Amino acid sequence: MKTYHTIQELEATGIVAAGITSRRGGVSRAPYTSLNLAEHVGDDADAVATNREIFFQQSGLTDLYYCQQIHSDRVIDADCTANETLKQHPEADALISTQRGVPLGIFTADCVPIFILDIATPAIGIAHAGWRGTLARIAVNTLARMQNRFGTLVTNCQIHLGPSIQKCCYTVSTELLEQFTGHFGSTVRDGTNLSLQTANVNQLIEIGLPVASISVSPFCTACRTDLFYSHRAESGRTGRMLSFIQLNTKN
Repeated sequence: MKTYHTIQELEATGIVAAGITSRRGGVSRAPYTSLNLAEHVGDDADAVATNREIFFQQSGLTDLYYCQQIHSDRVIDADCTANETLKQHPEADALISTQRGVPLGIFTADCVPIFILDIATPAIGIAHAGWRGTLARIAVNTLARMQNRFGTLVTNCQIHLGPSIQKCCYTVSTELLEQFTGHFGSTVRDGTNLSLQTANVNQLIEIGLPVASISVSPFCTACRTDLFYSHRAESGRTGRMLSFIQLNTKN
């Protein structure tokens, strides 16, 4: 059984390998059934290690750089951070790189994984956007850091928003809805429900990213707990999917 879904919109360029794991094909027991790849959710450490071995074998990746996610706007530049520091998983919610063969990853179970490919440089980024990160404009901050470090232009970028909780299942408080509509416009809400996807797309368009350069997964993690983990639908006790992106060693 294949353990991950490729991001075809990005892989079609031939520049990157990118994908997101499903919850299927691993060894973790309930409530982490079955391919939980995160170490911080209470799952058995041996099961997580086995799940990672399964994923690495299937994906062909040999390593993974990731953060200790804190729902912030902090971006780590993997190119100027020593490998040993990255292995300690610094606190942040996004990673960027221009190095080929360096896989960047984030973990989610409802939050929006945001994949960024600067085709011209080339350069990559990946961001973890829950409601806090979305309000803090983590996607825009990641692009700004890529521009500062690598000269990235938004007009040269393709962005994909991966499987995440969608407005059909994401009921939030009136106060939070008002914050989002104040920042990102009325299109982010549907009654008492919030679209994190629309909020992220709106802020990306605002900084000049072409609409045609943004793709959004149709999968709602809360609706499809047969395929994905959902923190909300599973009452906060569940596993995590891994979203990853890596510049190919050869184009």
